[in-house]
Amino acid sequence: MGHLLLWLLLIAPWFLLIPLDSRRVKRFLAVAFFTTIIDTIYFQVAQVLNWWTITDNVFFLTHVSAFTYGFLPVATILVFYYTYPNLLLFSGVNIALQALQAFIVSPMIFEQLGLYRMHMSSFAFFTLLLSHIPIIYIFQKWYENAYIEDTETESPDRIPNWLRFKQKIR
Repeated sequence: MGHLLLWLLLIAPWFLLIPLDSRRVKRFLAVAFFTTIIDTIYFQVAQVLNWWTITDNVFFLTHVSAFTYGFLPVATILVFYYTYPNLLLFSGVNIALQALQAFIVSPMIFEQLGLYRMHMSSFAFFTLLLSHIPIIYIFQKWYENAYIEDTETESPDRIPNWLRFKQKIR
């Protein structure tokens, strides 16, 4: 049962993006992949510091859960899709989802199915999950200011402004 859940968490969430406006989804792809990178780093640190132990996984992943490459980026896109740029709404939804993950899903489903064993309290895990919120929100703000606005004002020759050489003003 646990192995089936892992495959579902890896593949099925991506289908949730199909009915959404693809232009808006593309707007949040970078932050979704950034979140995946952060979570992968968390899993590597967790292995070294023994925060948790992955006990069951899909065959090609060892110390990083399938959740990180399926459900997490899709959930990130969905939360940004429906709440961004409202910081209070974004934070509130994220805090609720992180609490659900730390206090219900992790101990009552993932651990019971033998996907991993936690070596930290649910509250410590919750605070770790909360650290994502400001990091990814700030990243999205930066990304939009640095890249998206530049692409909206691109020159006709299709070279993005951030790739152009800056001319000296005399």
